[in-house]
Amino acid sequence: MAVTVMTNSLAQATYELTSESLQNMTLDLEQLPNELSEFSLLRESVLDNKTMATHGFPGNTEESYKNAGRLTGFLKEFASASAIPQSEDGSDIVAATVVHLFKDQKCSEKWMTDTFVAQFKDNVGNEVGESQTLVAVEELEIDDFYDRSVGIRAVQSGEEGVLSTTVIDFKIGRLLGVSFVVTIGDHGRTELTTMLGLELERNIVRELLATS
Repeated sequence: MAVTVMTNSLAQATYELTSESLQNMTLDLEQLPNELSEFSLLRESVLDNKTMATHGFPGNTEESYKNAGRLTGFLKEFASASAIPQSEDGSDIVAATVVHLFKDQKCSEKWMTDTFVAQFKDNVGNEVGESQTLVAVEELEIDDFYDRSVGIRAVQSGEEGVLSTTVIDFKIGRLLGVSFVVTIGDHGRTELTTMLGLELERNIVRELLATS
């Protein structure tokens, strides 16, 4: 019962946020798991719907994201020193946390299945980036978070070889937190990506409690 009350209270607090709060929620370098301690900041940026459409799967538009109830977001991405040039098989080369803000919590929940998981599955076999083809997608069982969460492991193949990306989405009210890790070769990083996501969840909760 206490957990339900806490979850509902946090969900309500997400309606009092401004878009500026999102930047404080994404993780800084010192908050990353020890396995990623040698990483450095690659980029941080506001993810409005126009930017999302530019970097998302083919067919997405600023208007389609708006219609899905997405308002804005913020990304903070880190890379290992070995990311360029790429090093050996099994090396983690990129890690990031993202926070998306939606119109309401129905939209954030619907996004996880209807946009995130569905679009990954629908694009298997398609070119998804610069000379990159999405060759496989595996849905993961994720149950470590306060509220609903989903995860996927995607494998891409291109001129530089094979890359795998483990991604977790979790919901707190109308917020959606995302953690992901990119690895050289066909590998899974569910445990590491979960650790990253749980730290992001704690950071989101701290910010919600501080602003409510």
